[in-house]
Amino acid sequence: MEIPFRKKKSGDLWQASFSPLAQLCLFGLCLLAVSGFTARASQAYGTVNNFDTVNDNGVPAHGFEIELDDCHSAELSYTFDYNHYGTPKITETTAFISGAWHTNVLVDYQAVWTNTGWSAYTAVPAGPIPPTMGHQFTNPGTNFGGEHFGVGYRTNPSKVLYFWMIDNGGHTLTRGGQVNVTTPVFNYTQPGVGVPAVAAAVIPAPVPVAPPAYEFSDASWVKVITTTSHTNTEVKIGDLMSIDPANPNGKDWRNGQTNVEVETEWQLLQIDYMSSDYNPTNGIGGPNGKLAGPNHNLGNSDDVVTYRYEYYAYVGPYDVTEPPTHEALCQMPGTDGIHGTGTYSNTVVVGKFLGAQMSALAGSPPLGLIDHLPDGQVGVPYPTRSLVIAQNTNFVATTNGILPSGMAFDAVNGRVYGTPGVAGNYLLTVTVTASNNAVLVKKYPFMVSAGAFMPPHSAVDTLASPLIGGTTAGDSVYTNGTKVTVTAAPNAGYGFANWTANGAVVSTSPSYSFTTIMNQSLVANFVPQLALAAPQPHALVVTWLTNFTGYSLQRNTDLRTTNWLTLTNSLNIMGANYQATIPTTNNGPNFFRLMHP
Repeated sequence: MEIPFRKKKSGDLWQASFSPLAQLCLFGLCLLAVSGFTARASQAYGTVNNFDTVNDNGVPAHGFEIELDDCHSAELSYTFDYNHYGTPKITETTAFISGAWHTNVLVDYQAVWTNTGWSAYTAVPAGPIPPTMGHQFTNPGTNFGGEHFGVGYRTNPSKVLYFWMIDNGGHTLTRGGQVNVTTPVFNYTQPGVGVPAVAAAVIPAPVPVAPPAYEFSDASWVKVITTTSHTNTEVKIGDLMSIDPANPNGKDWRNGQTNVEVETEWQLLQIDYMSSDYNPTNGIGGPNGKLAGPNHNLGNSDDVVTYRYEYYAYVGPYDVTEPPTHEALCQMPGTDGIHGTGTYSNTVVVGKFLGAQMSALAGSPPLGLIDHLPDGQVGVPYPTRSLVIAQNTNFVATTNGILPSGMAFDAVNGRVYGTPGVAGNYLLTVTVTASNNAVLVKKYPFMVSAGAFMPPHSAVDTLASPLIGGTTAGDSVYTNGTKVTVTAAPNAGYGFANWTANGAVVSTSPSYSFTTIMNQSLVANFVPQLALAAPQPHALVVTWLTNFTGYSLQRNTDLRTTNWLTLTNSLNIMGANYQATIPTTNNGPNFFRLMHP
């Protein structure tokens, strides 16, 4: 018999009403956890480092500066842009120093003075911050005395320096205290015939801007924790964060692993400027000038090694004999991690938590795209910015959109460069493909100003997942405090599921509105939509796209229960669709859904 039906869409629910003999409802929304695109770290030919750091200046900070010596802006890969300060400004400078030319890069996270106050700040801690609160550094909604930053590069700089930026009294930012959180240098050995790839990391002692008057620099403590995974789980720059003890399943530096181990319980870091191996370029010298980690064999192509370095202040005694050397007298804490050993067993030598560096190295890194383009200024050379992160140029990159006059896209190397000539709000979309890699697409809204001042603003970019699932809109740069609406529209055969930000669901409405105060990279997730085929006598035929694999069709007779049963009815592939034929001889209501394990 012919079964008449009508269908109505309400959100993600498709409803089909049939004769009393067989009343069935079709759910178009399956319970699939769709993972949105996020740029993946690329450490085998560079390094990506994210770090928590405590503001210990004694005054509120309004920015942060990372100095990369003997490096070029084109060698920078990712930056972490989801803190109080947003996308950093990148500047490249070249100077003749000590008989040689040196090119340095400054990565500046900066608040804006608005004539009434600073647009952002990092508070003075109310008290010591324990490492377990490090996850709060990545929450711009919390301002308790710390911040999360990050930068990646494809060639190792000779040294990396970190500084808080503070108000000099005239509403201009200047360097405050130097931060004693340092950056590991990764050594990666390519695999050979029958020999696995090998990864090792060396963490140097913090290098003061200028050597002190003593033989030794100030000391600090470091603790090293590592893990190696064989899960083929990508490492994303947004995932290199501290562990949230309240969310054990959250994304963090462990890359989903539980087999973490303390590689080095405690190590003193201190430079000896008079040691025979002192290197004036990178500041390494003396037995405590660096901590070299062990080799990690990457026997599988999907191996990923992740590191966490925790830094603490050294508050133990220094050598004060005449002439004083300033050498740390306690070389190892006791088992309590607070007091020293031997003579100093009753002396507190481990001080406050300074911060933590989270890093990762992948043996076989995939293709990637950076998160954001920095702002530009009319008439000021734009630092060459690599959008495509790859080991080589064996990729094809195309663009859609408009760059300001005077700027261009280097498709061979995947870079943006030039000197912008016209102010405005621009949107560039980059698509990149390569062998054995999925197609990557990223939208880059950015602003070019006529002068040096721009009001506090944030970039909002969107992406459809999968790319053929639908379209998105709302990408632009917005003044902070503006109400923004992004929209998603599914293509035929797809249904809208949700909006996610770094994997977390932020809305289940295809039209999502929010007030922008920080950069937002949003993914509109689409799922297969159940549809009805031509009616057949005593049978219902449902279809969904073959683009989605791993789904099963399930039935329930009462939505008040959880008795969903997987159907074993005839399942065929008809063109671009899966097709299931279900007898309609069952009296009573039936409900159906697609489910992904």
